[in-house]
Amino acid sequence: MKVLLSIQYDGKNYHGWQEQKTPDTVQGKLQKAIYDFSREKVKLYVAGRTDSGVHALSQYAHFETNTKRDENSWLLGLNSLLPSDIRINFIKFMDSKFHARFSALSRTYRYVIYNHKIKPCLNRNKVGWYYLHHLDEKKMQVAAKNLIGEKDFSCFRSAHCQSKSPIKNINDIIITRENNFILIDVNANSFLYNMVRNIVGTLVMIGSGEKEVLWIKELLASRDRTKAGKQFPPEGLFLIDIEYDEKYNLNYKPKLQIIYE
Repeated sequence: MKVLLSIQYDGKNYHGWQEQKTPDTVQGKLQKAIYDFSREKVKLYVAGRTDSGVHALSQYAHFETNTKRDENSWLLGLNSLLPSDIRINFIKFMDSKFHARFSALSRTYRYVIYNHKIKPCLNRNKVGWYYLHHLDEKKMQVAAKNLIGEKDFSCFRSAHCQSKSPIKNINDIIITRENNFILIDVNANSFLYNMVRNIVGTLVMIGSGEKEVLWIKELLASRDRTKAGKQFPPEGLFLIDIEYDEKYNLNYKPKLQIIYE
Protein backbone atom coordinates (compact mmCIF):
# COMPACT_ATOMS: atom_id res chain seq x y z
CA MET A 1 0.00 0.00 0.00
CA LYS A 2 1.29 3.45 -0.94
CA VAL A 3 0.63 6.15 1.67
CA LEU A 4 0.93 9.87 0.89
CA LEU A 5 1.55 12.46 3.61
CA SER A 6 0.89 16.19 3.35
CA ILE A 7 3.19 17.72 5.95
CA GLN A 8 3.79 21.12 7.50
CA TYR A 9 6.83 21.93 9.60
CA ASP A 10 8.81 24.69 11.22
CA GLY A 11 12.34 24.14 9.95
CA LYS A 12 14.11 26.17 12.64
CA ASN A 13 15.30 23.19 14.70
CA TYR A 14 16.14 20.85 11.82
CA HIS A 15 19.09 20.25 9.54
CA GLY A 16 16.80 20.19 6.54
CA TRP A 17 14.53 17.46 5.25
CA GLN A 18 16.95 14.72 4.25
CA GLU A 19 17.89 12.07 6.79
CA GLN A 20 21.51 12.33 7.94
CA LYS A 21 23.64 10.93 10.74
CA THR A 22 22.23 13.62 13.00
CA PRO A 23 18.70 12.76 14.18
CA ASP A 24 17.47 16.31 13.79
CA THR A 25 15.99 16.13 10.29
CA VAL A 26 12.34 16.23 9.29
CA GLN A 27 12.59 12.94 7.40
CA GLY A 28 14.24 11.28 10.39
CA LYS A 29 11.51 12.39 12.79
CA LEU A 30 8.75 11.24 10.45
CA GLN A 31 10.30 7.84 9.76
CA LYS A 32 10.74 7.27 13.48
CA ALA A 33 7.08 8.12 14.10
CA ILE A 34 6.01 5.72 11.34
CA TYR A 35 8.13 2.96 12.88
CA ASP A 36 6.78 3.62 16.40
CA PHE A 37 3.23 3.48 15.04
CA SER A 38 3.51 0.47 12.72
CA ARG A 39 6.71 -1.33 13.86
CA GLU A 40 7.71 -1.25 10.20
CA LYS A 41 10.81 0.47 8.83
CA VAL A 42 10.00 2.58 5.78
CA LYS A 43 11.72 5.09 3.53
CA LEU A 44 10.01 8.36 2.70
CA TYR A 45 10.19 9.74 -0.85
CA VAL A 46 9.72 13.51 -0.85
CA ALA A 47 8.48 15.99 -3.45
CA GLY A 48 11.19 18.55 -2.72
CA ARG A 49 14.04 18.51 -0.21
CA THR A 50 14.19 21.63 1.95
CA ASP A 51 17.42 22.95 3.45
CA SER A 52 18.33 23.61 7.05
CA GLY A 53 16.00 26.18 8.62
CA VAL A 54 13.49 26.22 5.74
CA HIS A 55 9.79 25.71 6.50
CA ALA A 56 6.94 23.95 4.68
CA LEU A 57 3.18 24.40 4.63
CA SER A 58 2.35 21.43 2.44
CA GLN A 59 5.29 19.20 1.73
CA TYR A 60 4.40 15.85 0.16
CA ALA A 61 6.09 12.53 0.82
CA HIS A 62 5.05 8.92 0.31
CA PHE A 63 6.05 5.51 1.65
CA GLU A 64 4.99 1.92 1.10
CA THR A 65 3.72 -0.29 3.90
CA ASN A 66 2.07 -3.60 4.68
CA THR A 67 0.37 -2.19 7.78
CA LYS A 68 -3.43 -2.20 7.44
CA ARG A 69 -4.87 0.96 8.98
CA ASP A 70 -7.36 3.47 7.60
CA GLU A 71 -6.32 7.00 6.67
CA ASN A 72 -7.70 8.59 9.83
CA SER A 73 -5.92 6.07 12.05
CA TRP A 74 -2.61 6.86 10.34
CA LEU A 75 -3.25 10.60 10.67
CA LEU A 76 -4.11 10.62 14.37
CA GLY A 77 -1.52 8.01 15.29
CA LEU A 78 1.42 9.69 13.56
CA ASN A 79 0.53 13.20 14.75
CA SER A 80 0.43 11.93 18.33
CA LEU A 81 4.04 10.72 17.95
CA LEU A 82 5.52 13.76 16.20
CA PRO A 83 7.15 16.80 17.85
CA SER A 84 5.08 19.98 18.01
CA ASP A 85 6.91 21.61 15.10
CA ILE A 86 5.95 18.87 12.61
CA ARG A 87 2.33 18.09 11.69
CA ILE A 88 0.64 15.97 9.05
CA ASN A 89 -2.17 17.87 7.31
CA PHE A 90 -3.78 14.80 5.77
CA ILE A 91 -3.07 11.27 4.58
CA LYS A 92 -4.23 9.69 1.35
CA PHE A 93 -3.79 6.22 -0.11
CA MET A 94 -2.42 6.45 -3.66
CA ASP A 95 -2.19 4.12 -6.63
CA SER A 96 1.02 2.27 -7.39
CA LYS A 97 2.04 4.64 -10.22
CA PHE A 98 2.11 7.77 -8.04
CA HIS A 99 5.45 9.15 -6.86
CA ALA A 100 5.69 12.22 -4.60
CA ARG A 101 8.72 13.56 -6.47
CA PHE A 102 8.36 12.36 -10.05
CA SER A 103 4.61 12.92 -10.32
CA ALA A 104 4.96 16.56 -9.21
CA LEU A 105 4.42 19.15 -11.95
CA SER A 106 5.81 22.17 -10.11
CA ARG A 107 6.84 23.55 -6.73
CA THR A 108 6.10 26.97 -5.24
CA TYR A 109 8.27 28.69 -2.65
CA ARG A 110 7.49 31.91 -0.81
CA TYR A 111 10.14 34.15 0.67
CA VAL A 112 8.97 36.70 3.26
CA ILE A 113 11.05 39.85 3.76
CA TYR A 114 10.42 42.07 6.77
CA ASN A 115 11.28 45.52 5.43
CA HIS A 116 11.52 47.69 8.53
CA LYS A 117 14.19 49.48 10.57
CA ILE A 118 13.25 47.56 13.74
CA LYS A 119 14.40 43.96 13.94
CA PRO A 120 11.40 41.54 14.02
CA CYS A 121 10.39 39.96 17.30
CA LEU A 122 7.40 37.59 17.14
CA ASN A 123 8.08 36.66 13.51
CA ARG A 124 11.87 36.59 13.84
CA ASN A 125 12.15 32.93 12.82
CA LYS A 126 9.72 33.27 9.91
CA VAL A 127 11.14 36.20 7.91
CA GLY A 128 14.30 37.56 6.36
CA TRP A 129 15.03 41.05 7.70
CA TYR A 130 16.07 43.98 5.48
CA TYR A 131 16.32 47.43 7.06
CA LEU A 132 18.77 49.54 5.04
CA HIS A 133 16.25 50.94 2.52
CA HIS A 134 12.54 50.95 1.78
CA LEU A 135 12.31 48.37 -0.99
CA ASP A 136 10.46 49.16 -4.23
CA GLU A 137 8.51 45.94 -4.79
CA LYS A 138 7.24 47.18 -8.17
CA LYS A 139 10.78 47.48 -9.55
CA MET A 140 11.53 44.05 -8.11
CA GLN A 141 8.51 42.63 -9.93
CA VAL A 142 9.55 44.16 -13.26
CA ALA A 143 13.05 42.73 -12.87
CA ALA A 144 11.70 39.31 -11.85
CA LYS A 145 9.81 38.99 -15.15
CA ASN A 146 13.21 38.54 -16.83
CA LEU A 147 13.66 35.30 -14.89
CA ILE A 148 10.53 33.62 -16.22
CA GLY A 149 11.05 30.78 -18.68
CA GLU A 150 13.61 28.07 -19.27
CA LYS A 151 17.04 29.56 -18.60
CA ASP A 152 20.52 28.86 -17.34
CA PHE A 153 20.44 29.94 -13.69
CA SER A 154 24.12 29.38 -12.92
CA CYS A 155 24.35 32.85 -11.35
CA PHE A 156 21.92 31.69 -8.65
CA ARG A 157 23.51 28.28 -8.13
CA SER A 158 25.31 27.81 -4.83
CA ALA A 159 28.40 25.69 -4.31
CA HIS A 160 27.76 21.99 -3.58
CA CYS A 161 24.69 22.00 -5.84
CA GLN A 162 24.14 18.41 -7.01
CA SER A 163 21.81 19.21 -9.89
CA LYS A 164 23.04 17.80 -13.21
CA SER A 165 22.08 20.95 -15.10
CA PRO A 166 21.74 24.66 -14.20
CA ILE A 167 18.84 24.96 -16.64
CA LYS A 168 15.47 25.28 -14.91
CA ASN A 169 12.05 26.56 -15.93
CA ILE A 170 10.49 29.28 -13.78
CA ASN A 171 6.77 29.46 -14.52
CA ASP A 172 5.99 32.61 -12.56
CA ILE A 173 7.25 35.05 -9.94
CA ILE A 174 4.75 37.21 -8.05
CA ILE A 175 5.94 39.94 -5.68
CA THR A 176 3.53 41.78 -3.40
CA ARG A 177 3.73 43.99 -0.32
CA GLU A 178 1.63 43.62 2.82
CA ASN A 179 2.50 46.65 4.95
CA ASN A 180 6.13 46.04 6.04
CA PHE A 181 6.31 42.57 4.51
CA ILE A 182 7.33 41.75 0.94
CA LEU A 183 6.19 38.36 -0.33
CA ILE A 184 8.09 36.73 -3.19
CA ASP A 185 6.37 33.66 -4.66
CA VAL A 186 8.40 31.60 -7.13
CA ASN A 187 6.88 28.70 -9.07
CA ALA A 188 9.12 26.37 -11.11
CA ASN A 189 9.42 22.79 -12.24
CA SER A 190 12.39 22.37 -9.88
CA PHE A 191 15.13 24.44 -8.25
CA LEU A 192 18.88 24.58 -7.87
CA TYR A 193 20.48 24.49 -4.42
CA ASN A 194 19.69 27.79 -2.62
CA MET A 195 18.30 29.21 -5.87
CA VAL A 196 15.34 31.06 -4.37
CA ARG A 197 17.35 32.65 -1.56
CA ASN A 198 19.97 33.82 -4.07
CA ILE A 199 17.26 35.27 -6.32
CA VAL A 200 15.82 37.15 -3.33
CA GLY A 201 19.18 38.72 -2.52
CA THR A 202 19.52 39.86 -6.12
CA LEU A 203 16.03 41.34 -6.31
CA VAL A 204 16.69 43.23 -3.07
CA MET A 205 19.65 44.95 -4.75
CA ILE A 206 17.24 46.19 -7.42
CA GLY A 207 14.46 47.10 -4.99
CA SER A 208 16.91 49.14 -2.89
CA GLY A 209 18.12 51.10 -5.93
CA GLU A 210 21.63 49.68 -5.80
CA LYS A 211 21.14 48.09 -9.23
CA GLU A 212 18.91 48.90 -12.21
CA VAL A 213 16.12 46.64 -13.42
CA LEU A 214 17.90 45.55 -16.61
CA TRP A 215 21.03 44.52 -14.68
CA ILE A 216 19.40 41.17 -14.03
CA LYS A 217 19.66 40.35 -17.75
CA GLU A 218 23.41 40.96 -17.65
CA LEU A 219 23.65 38.81 -14.54
CA LEU A 220 21.90 35.86 -16.19
CA ALA A 221 24.17 36.14 -19.22
CA SER A 222 27.27 36.18 -17.03
CA ARG A 223 26.41 32.85 -15.34
CA ASP A 224 28.58 34.10 -12.47
CA ARG A 225 27.34 33.49 -8.91
CA THR A 226 29.83 36.01 -7.48
CA LYS A 227 28.12 38.87 -9.33
CA ALA A 228 24.64 38.18 -7.92
CA GLY A 229 23.16 39.38 -4.64
CA LYS A 230 23.93 37.86 -1.29
CA GLN A 231 22.06 34.78 -0.15
CA PHE A 232 19.17 35.61 2.17
CA PRO A 233 18.77 33.52 5.34
CA PRO A 234 16.60 30.37 5.42
CA GLU A 235 14.16 31.61 8.08
CA GLY A 236 12.08 33.54 5.53
CA LEU A 237 11.64 30.66 3.07
CA PHE A 238 8.56 28.44 2.89
CA LEU A 239 7.62 25.59 0.57
CA ILE A 240 3.96 26.50 0.13
CA ASP A 241 2.66 24.26 -2.65
CA ILE A 242 3.36 21.21 -4.79
CA GLU A 243 1.28 20.91 -7.95
CA TYR A 244 0.09 17.53 -9.23
CA ASP A 245 -2.20 16.39 -12.02
CA GLU A 246 -5.87 17.00 -11.21
CA LYS A 247 -6.57 13.25 -11.33
CA TYR A 248 -4.84 12.88 -7.95
CA ASN A 249 -7.24 15.36 -6.31
CA LEU A 250 -4.56 16.98 -4.17
CA ASN A 251 -5.91 20.51 -3.84
CA TYR A 252 -4.97 21.33 -0.25
CA LYS A 253 -4.00 25.02 -0.12
CA PRO A 254 -2.99 26.05 3.43
CA LYS A 255 -2.49 29.70 4.34
CA LEU A 256 0.73 31.02 5.77
CA GLN A 257 -0.06 32.07 9.33
CA ILE A 258 1.93 35.28 9.62
CA ILE A 259 0.38 38.59 10.67
CA TYR A 260 1.47 41.06 7.98
CA GLU A 261 1.52 44.34 9.88
